[in-house]
Amino acid sequence: MNWNTLAESFSAMDLFLLGANLLLLLFSRPLLKFVFPEDDDQQRFHGRLNAFRIANIIAVVFVSTNAVMHPEGGTAWVTRTLGVLLVIYVGWLCFYVMSRLIRRRWGQERKRAEETIYAETYNSRLLTLIGGVVISTVVLVAVIRVLGFSTLLEAGGVLGVIGVMLALTQGSWVPDLVSGLVILNSRLIAEGDIIQLGEDSDQIGMVFRTKVFFTEILHLANNHRILIQNTKLRSMTVHNLSRFASAKGLREALSINVSYDVTEQQVNDLFNQVIELTRDNPDLPIESQYEVDIRATYGGDYAVQWTCFYYIKETRQVLKIRQLMLALLLKVSREQNISLETPILYQQRSGGETLSPGSFTS
Repeated sequence: MNWNTLAESFSAMDLFLLGANLLLLLFSRPLLKFVFPEDDDQQRFHGRLNAFRIANIIAVVFVSTNAVMHPEGGTAWVTRTLGVLLVIYVGWLCFYVMSRLIRRRWGQERKRAEETIYAETYNSRLLTLIGGVVISTVVLVAVIRVLGFSTLLEAGGVLGVIGVMLALTQGSWVPDLVSGLVILNSRLIAEGDIIQLGEDSDQIGMVFRTKVFFTEILHLANNHRILIQNTKLRSMTVHNLSRFASAKGLREALSINVSYDVTEQQVNDLFNQVIELTRDNPDLPIESQYEVDIRATYGGDYAVQWTCFYYIKETRQVLKIRQLMLALLLKVSREQNISLETPILYQQRSGGETLSPGSFTS
């Protein structure tokens, strides 16, 4: 087979597939760098790059082999399958490039550690969805044409089946999509905010990204990621610790239970000594320019609860600050001989049997 015969064995679709895959293979690294600019995991990036290049090479080999082995026109299903995959991939690539450009233009610029990111806003998310619908429609029409459904009736049948599938499944994805738009539009939470989920003070995390169907949160206590559906997140009680009610910052509380024999002056000296020690500790960024409030907050049968209210602005370190403040409080209480033990009541039956704490006799 000479070169002219070999060239004639490639159809127009084969040449298009070969050219497109070779261009994607040639510009694979800058394309992936542009699509995934915020991915700092080099191992993950190289894995994606290798998978991308292998897919392009396989496509080139399939098209070339099909044309050489079947010079009379090739096997139609091979060309059509590769054509469909290429159209879908190009559509996916166009969507990510478009969404990145929209986020940079209409998103909100924020600082995350030392990195500048562009967070989603209501406008950027809405424009991305509209652009996604347009690109999906174009891709769908192109796929239909590549598969050979050329008549209006055939194309309408394929679109009708897809429309029925979307209508039957809309109850599982539309509420999360709408809830995501509501969250972005109301600005209840934003990327980088520190939030508490429910009333559990240990369920504190940083909002990493609000996506189309769910919100991704970095759990500060256990250092893992939490994925919450947008609909479920809207129904929860969310405490946004990053949105202060005043310029002083987040109001934190440090509480102790002491005997009624401990005087008010002793309690004030205890808390003031703790706050004074935080001034020289870089791990405890307390807003020391504001006076602390020391109040008796509860009086029980055997102990009284005293609480020291102070302010912080480094909400990302809220768990660490709470733990270090408690450790410092225990240290100072031992130095000042103030017992933080709570008496335990034991009651006995008439036969002399001792009950466990909290038990009651009839």
